[in-house]
Amino acid sequence: MFQVEGTQIIMSRGDTGSVLFRASGHIFADEDRALFTVKSPEGTVVKQHAYQIDANGAFTVFFENSDTDYLAPGTYTYDVRYVINPYYDTSGGIVDGDQVITPKLPMNLILLITVGEI
Repeated sequence: MFQVEGTQIIMSRGDTGSVLFRASGHIFADEDRALFTVKSPEGTVVKQHAYQIDANGAFTVFFENSDTDYLAPGTYTYDVRYVINPYYDTSGGIVDGDQVITPKLPMNLILLITVGEI
């Protein structure tokens, strides 16, 4: 199961799906990025990826089986941070930017138990 209710993502552990995000109120340049981060209930980052933002201010987050198949069921939190002219570390991770915009409070990703294993 994979569904989005408002800003809440509900999915079965190990399932696949995608979520379209669209920002408004800012015109993004080609180098700007959306940083999508999911943290466990304990505060550990379990998924993080920087996405290029299209001309309409949109990007799509994809969930693959391997993103959640090893995680315990429960309520995780996620956010999206828009990074204007990002600065990168030597491994290619975003560490800062000219501006960092977090438009919403942390949101919930609810990971449901599954019976079968894949």
